[in-house]
Amino acid sequence: MTNGVNRSELETDLAGITLPTPIGMAAGFDKDCKILGSILKLGFGFVTGGTVTIASRPGNPKPRMIRLPDMKAVMNSMGFPGQGLEPALRRLGKAQKYKDRVLISIAGTIEDEIFECLRRTQTHVAGIELNISSPNTTGLRIFHEPARLRGLIEGLVAEKRVPLFVKIPPWPRDEENRREIHKLAETAVDAGVDGLVVANTHPVESSRLKVGRGGLSGAPLFEHTELMIADVQALVRGHTSIIACGGVTTAEHAWQLLAKGASAVQLYTSFIYEGPGLPARINKRLAKLMCAAGIDNVSDITGDPPTL
Repeated sequence: MTNGVNRSELETDLAGITLPTPIGMAAGFDKDCKILGSILKLGFGFVTGGTVTIASRPGNPKPRMIRLPDMKAVMNSMGFPGQGLEPALRRLGKAQKYKDRVLISIAGTIEDEIFECLRRTQTHVAGIELNISSPNTTGLRIFHEPARLRGLIEGLVAEKRVPLFVKIPPWPRDEENRREIHKLAETAVDAGVDGLVVANTHPVESSRLKVGRGGLSGAPLFEHTELMIADVQALVRGHTSIIACGGVTTAEHAWQLLAKGASAVQLYTSFIYEGPGLPARINKRLAKLMCAAGIDNVSDITGDPPTL
């Protein structure tokens, strides 16, 4: 194989899910689970389909995705457009040979919708990613209230048969709001989640988006992602898996996040700019960095990447 997934040193444990590499495709790229297998064949260790909601949704009005090529970034206000749960289930059923490397992102604005999505998708996937943090979708902020979030997660944990991850919002640099998001992470961990996805897109306002606001993704986020991973690792102390998401473009980025305590990383925007060869290039470069550092397992990555 030429996509780098056959390198034993890259094998990764993510909350008990064995993956050939820690590099994953984030939710949002394959919203309706149409091309999961094709994505994996590019060299991703895992792929997250969705976000899937119980009913079909048109999403927010267009324009709702703006490229910012000078920054290698994207602004989006998608709002969970998708065909809904039933079509996603049919496609997941046809992709069972990839089941062990597929996560599914689910969301809803009331608990019953989320429970239904979990119950019906979990037999088809390796793990569930609960999205309570999209800045582009009205109704999700009800789950930013810790007691409401705890009740939701405890209910899901009681029914889950696969690892459950919660995708949390990014936290701003001011201390008050930072504490608020930390409280969500603490609540999720205390309620029994297997992992946290850190983090969603960063809220922005822009007249170029029809709804006037959205989420920023891409290269400008990386430095903040690194800080957030260190924060969360200090909180969970290795007892909860962390998926790092935000600004990942290179193998050196992946190394830095794994060294800070992430078990795996997700990317999306860099794939838009760098093309379909990106995951294979990251795999090969990461393996080369590990060889230079004398490391034979990604779980042993520490410190800064070597200079090659």
